[in-house]
Amino acid sequence: MKLLNNFFNTLLLIFVLSVSCTSDDREQAIVLPEGDYNQGLFILNEGGYGYSNASVSFLDTDGQVYNSIFSGVNNMNLGDTAQSMGFYGDNAYIVVNNSSTIEIVNRYTFQYIATVSDDIVNPRYIVFDGNKGYITNWGDPNNVNDDYVAVLNLDTNLVEYKIPVAEGPEKLVSNNGKIYVAHTGGYGYGNTISVIDIVSEKVISSIGVGDVPDDLLIDSDKLYVICSGKPDYALNETSGQLIKIGLSSGAVESELTFPQIKHPRFLDIDGGVLYYILENSIYTVNTSNFQLPQTDLFSLAVSGVKTPYGFKIHENKIYIADAKDYVSNGEVFIYNLTGEIQKKFTVQIIPNSFYFNN
Repeated sequence: MKLLNNFFNTLLLIFVLSVSCTSDDREQAIVLPEGDYNQGLFILNEGGYGYSNASVSFLDTDGQVYNSIFSGVNNMNLGDTAQSMGFYGDNAYIVVNNSSTIEIVNRYTFQYIATVSDDIVNPRYIVFDGNKGYITNWGDPNNVNDDYVAVLNLDTNLVEYKIPVAEGPEKLVSNNGKIYVAHTGGYGYGNTISVIDIVSEKVISSIGVGDVPDDLLIDSDKLYVICSGKPDYALNETSGQLIKIGLSSGAVESELTFPQIKHPRFLDIDGGVLYYILENSIYTVNTSNFQLPQTDLFSLAVSGVKTPYGFKIHENKIYIADAKDYVSNGEVFIYNLTGEIQKKFTVQIIPNSFYFNN
């Protein structure tokens, strides 16, 4: 009788999980049991702006894809426009831009812990140092003077201070007691990197770079910044740049300008080689000679990538998030470092970033 009861309980559980999914999710979304997210890859799906359909997908080590894991585990929506995510300790911090929230979950179970909303306005990205999280905020995009970096106490989940910064703070990195913030300019076009001292929680310097710094990373005491340049619809279109900054001096050591008004995006590094995307192709720059290449490494269009919207290098693999037409479900493409495709799978609307939980 006990076996029979277990059988019917299992059938009931399957039925409940099936009917709890929306019709859009039912073909793809499978909710994993609690605790099954300790190894694998999270894909953040931005969702349509204003539609409150942001989501998180998960690729496990067996190659199985699970969608809508936040809503599946917590029976609640993630919110409007998932921008980015970060890990600290056992927690994951999901930055939800248009909802102006930080959703905190356990990174291994994805169980909801808390929502941070006070003193968070148009948040973008988060980094950590000590027991603090540092979150870039646009504030009101129409106000050029209200942008800031929120200092989040990770013990209390309260914002304890706001550091005023230049307009349009975006991606940021933490290194040796300082935080480097790229200013894309919000609704405008920025061209600086703010340097924040963590102890004083003040901006101590500003480094001039190219127009619209899109991404940045630190390697071997150097800060590398890729700038996309002002777009073709701007009044004065400008070309992108790749810039190397010495962290000891805080000065620009070298800057490479893309010829013929090109607009590169994204930046990552593997084994002393920088990777970026330009016109739907992958290009590389060796940090030792720091010269722009004449040809691409490989084309993304050949394998069907339409709109590269997220990019990551991890363990000799290249991960591309394809937003497609921004309204249909997106795709993820995984390549080896020579451009041979290893895996392709469907996620949800506007995948924008990758986070490895291992």
